[in-house]
Amino acid sequence: MGQDSVLKPVVVITGFGPFQRYSINASWEAVKLVNKEELEKKHNVQVVLLEIPVTYDHVDELVPALWKTHTPILMLHAGVSYMAKELTLEMQAYKNGYKGKDFFDKCPADYTCPAGDAFVLHTKLDVEKICKNYNEVKVAETTTVASKDAGRYLCEYIYYTSLSMDNMRTLFVHVPEIDVYPSERAARGLEHIVELCLQQIREMDTC
Repeated sequence: MGQDSVLKPVVVITGFGPFQRYSINASWEAVKLVNKEELEKKHNVQVVLLEIPVTYDHVDELVPALWKTHTPILMLHAGVSYMAKELTLEMQAYKNGYKGKDFFDKCPADYTCPAGDAFVLHTKLDVEKICKNYNEVKVAETTTVASKDAGRYLCEYIYYTSLSMDNMRTLFVHVPEIDVYPSERAARGLEHIVELCLQQIREMDTC
């Protein structure tokens, strides 16, 4: 790896692996199809794509390590939701209430995320503006919607964990099941969401 690429800001995009009803997780299927090279060239960043196991322990270990290793300009987490009919951008995450069992049939101690202190954390990214700008373009025949209910499972858990690290540079996106948005279309959508996030973050960084 050359010196130039090391010095570039890092964008980390994660998707979840298989669990329960999903032997194939739509979030990772979309994330792994993100056009890494195009994003890197267009936005002068280094892109890291990563599959996260659906366990609370893995999130506790991996997410802080990702922040420490990469100090990303943007951390974009993706997960699948059977209720989603469009790309759903989550605005907040709660610390407590994680009673859903993970891939290893476990819950976190006291059903609580050990990261952070606040009862609820919000992203400082303007999610409603991102959705508005996105929907004006309709990338790959997809649309977005803002949400305040990330589901109190691994999706919300990983979001809270990253928000506790840096809520100016963190966003979570629920992708629909593959029969609603095929993985290629969801991947194009994630790419455009990354672009809109980077635009906002760089504007905030120059203020």
